[in-house]
Amino acid sequence: MAPGGVQPSRHTSSNAPSLQQLLQEEELVKKAAAYEKLVKSWAWGRVLCLQREQQEEQMAVKACQTLRAGAAEELGFANKALLRVRRAALCYLLHCEHLQHQRELNHRGKSFYVERL
Repeated sequence: MAPGGVQPSRHTSSNAPSLQQLLQEEELVKKAAAYEKLVKSWAWGRVLCLQREQQEEQMAVKACQTLRAGAAEELGFANKALLRVRRAALCYLLHCEHLQHQRELNHRGKSFYVERL
């Protein structure tokens, strides 16, 4: 017996949690916090992936536009070059035709009037 005639009770009150229950509860809280951190990390990673996808899509669109613009410019240059080549060929044909006409006239004893300055 304890001094004072009161025996200490060996049972704790039924409302108070035991040490093992507290440790289990603390472990559950830690697991929940870790899971919440994992979910937040996953959500942030998802946001980053979506942003990267959008950036890649925008870059692809811009690359297509740049390629189209370059092809259009190249086509314009090719058309100008073709026009110059065709003009040069036409000038050459006209010159050859003029020389042939001049030879035919000379063969008949006639010629063009050429003004000399």
